[in-house]
Amino acid sequence: MLTFLQTIFPTEVMWTNGWLCSILYYVLTNLSSLNRREVRSLTLFSKSKREADLFGSAFHYASIGMALVDLDGRFIVANPSAQTMLGYEEKELIKLTFGQITHPDDLEEDYRYVKQLLEGEIDTFQMEKRYFKKTGDIVTVLLSVSLVYDRHGVPRHFISQMMDITEKTQAVSEVRQLTMRISTILESISDAFFSLDHEFRFIYTNNATQELFKRNKEQLIGYSIWELFPWLAESISHLEYRLSMETNQHRMYEQFIPRLNNWFESNLYPSEFGLSVHFRQITERKRIADKLLESEKSFRLLAENSSDMISKHDRDGLFTYVSPACYMLLGFRDDELIGSSPFVLYHPDDRGRMLENQELIYSNVEANTITYRMRRKEGIYRWLETTSRVIYHDGDRTQTIVSVSRDVTPRKENELKMIEKYQLLHKLSHVDELTNIANRRVFDETWNKEWLEAQHHHMPITLMLGDIDNFKLFNDTFGHQKGDECLRQIAAALRSALKRPLDIVARYGGEEFGFILPQTSEERAANIASRLLEAVRQLKIPHAELSGCQQVTISLGSATWNPGCSAKQDELFTHADKALYQAKREGKDRYVSH
Repeated sequence: MLTFLQTIFPTEVMWTNGWLCSILYYVLTNLSSLNRREVRSLTLFSKSKREADLFGSAFHYASIGMALVDLDGRFIVANPSAQTMLGYEEKELIKLTFGQITHPDDLEEDYRYVKQLLEGEIDTFQMEKRYFKKTGDIVTVLLSVSLVYDRHGVPRHFISQMMDITEKTQAVSEVRQLTMRISTILESISDAFFSLDHEFRFIYTNNATQELFKRNKEQLIGYSIWELFPWLAESISHLEYRLSMETNQHRMYEQFIPRLNNWFESNLYPSEFGLSVHFRQITERKRIADKLLESEKSFRLLAENSSDMISKHDRDGLFTYVSPACYMLLGFRDDELIGSSPFVLYHPDDRGRMLENQELIYSNVEANTITYRMRRKEGIYRWLETTSRVIYHDGDRTQTIVSVSRDVTPRKENELKMIEKYQLLHKLSHVDELTNIANRRVFDETWNKEWLEAQHHHMPITLMLGDIDNFKLFNDTFGHQKGDECLRQIAAALRSALKRPLDIVARYGGEEFGFILPQTSEERAANIASRLLEAVRQLKIPHAELSGCQQVTISLGSATWNPGCSAKQDELFTHADKALYQAKREGKDRYVSH
């Protein structure tokens, strides 16, 4: 409704002239009863009945709820969307005040905003608010309210717009519940589970981790694992953690830690935010495996009665012995496997890794454990965990691999689900939902971190701000759905135009973007800005005719801090903002640096 009026009258005329608001009220409440001659007499619109019809249709068919409310809070008129949203017919609504159907917990905030409107402290307000529908159910809406004045500046009534966000509110609630469930699971398991950022600093620890390291959460979170536990940095863990982070691949290994006097198995899961580590004690399992190797008699006795599959392999990996548990584990009899290669049963995606692991077994004096998928006789794949060790025979100088395998499919599936859910929660809190780039929170955290890094290492840093030109007019012309799609396309183009991993683009707010460019001089920033401007132009998104531009563009402004400069962090932001507005004043679709 308001969008249509703004296409006819300038904003300052529409909101400062009470007579126009009176016509608005008159048309809304009497349009159905106006005959052709009366409509034509509304010369204030100067565009005849067609404009009046379009205006009435904009109100009547709007997808969001719209209503006029008098100064006492009573509904004057409501469009069909509002009636459907609240569950009342219009004749029922006009007998009610908004306070009668508002949730009691939201009334105080609502009345406070209304009071500020009437006292002229604010021009409009927006809030999330709950209404009771006629059925008694609760609907949550995003409410926007403005006050309309007459020609003498006297308040006449309120204009309300309501967007149903019940499903979004429920989704947020479900995410919170999911977070609590995941946290409960992680805190209840007996194995240590913790997460590290890219600097190997703790960002999450469960109770088992705190018990293992004998430190509370406050003594772990934010600190480097290598600085807190230098004895761990001197072990294989240091190499494995870095390999997993650098290659972005899951890794699993075993090690004996003298300081803790126990054997441990570590599963490393890299992700975009760092590394998640599943750390569990396997001393008992190692003890059993060692005992199996004490003598052939003990080995056979345990092998024939163990629920784990115990196997021997020659230097080429072929089965030379398989315990009876192979039938329960894989569906094969032992005589069907002896003499064959296990590689034909490995999942295609795991074969390369298993080949590398076989070579690693021969080069490592300690036992080696790996998790992989193996095909059963009926064709389905199961997750197996196999611990292997090379046995050297002094008599004939031969080598035999002895392996202990067990089905860990349920545990593996739970691990993968936990990691997936954790990564999803992390993404929801760090990625802008609309554009799928970094959000304001990530921007602020990164800006503070990179500013300190620039000061410490005496390196230049550039802060750049961007704003889509005439985006409000684009939204008004094509609608918010097209506007959202435009934002997504531009965000993707801007992200692709940044070539270095340490450069970041974030949605700063609305149609504004923020760029953090560490170790970047003013000259390099200008080159980056040129790429960003061209990336948006290449999208060739048609703009509104009234914008005077054929396609959507973006304006950029930046400020660069150099070593020795006295500018403070907030001052740099102010300079970049001024540069952006200078670019706007000079004609848009350009870049200005401070």
